[in-house]
Amino acid sequence: MSDNADRLPLIDPGSAPAEVRAALAKLPEVNLFRAMASATTVYPPFVDFLATMFQDMELDARTVRLAVLLVGKLSDCHYVWRQNIVTARSVGVSDEQIAATEHGDLTARCFSTKQRAALAFTKDCVLNVEVGDSVYAAAAGEMSARAIAELLFVVGTYMLICRFARSGRVPLDKEPGPSPYVS
Repeated sequence: MSDNADRLPLIDPGSAPAEVRAALAKLPEVNLFRAMASATTVYPPFVDFLATMFQDMELDARTVRLAVLLVGKLSDCHYVWRQNIVTARSVGVSDEQIAATEHGDLTARCFSTKQRAALAFTKDCVLNVEVGDSVYAAAAGEMSARAIAELLFVVGTYMLICRFARSGRVPLDKEPGPSPYVS
């Protein structure tokens, strides 16, 4: 990127419309969310969707964050990968699990059987759109229909976020933002 003309602008929370400013206040102040706020009509309900998506999920937070990391890795989205390492660690994902995900070792012993099934499902979904029958069956053996549906929402949402970060040419923050799970 040679200058700011070839990327989405980063919205200044202080000068944003009230609804956008309120939405920005719900998440860590990072460049990605400031760029997403450029879509003033879509951003506030999207933030509400994100907040709702992570409340009362059957799918545990560690498995969710492993899936998010894998979507970032498979999408070659350094922004999502880097930011979500912070969030993954905050919910108890180990450095060994992060390293295995980064290296594509999705059957590593550091993962539970459920996590391995969720990671295989995530990978197949990202790479092939439609998950293969054997991968689906393995996931269904470890997760309920609700948890699989939640995983699909997480994977699809983070595929969107990765595409937004990359195609919107969102610059990395100097430091990753804080995890929304840590007060």
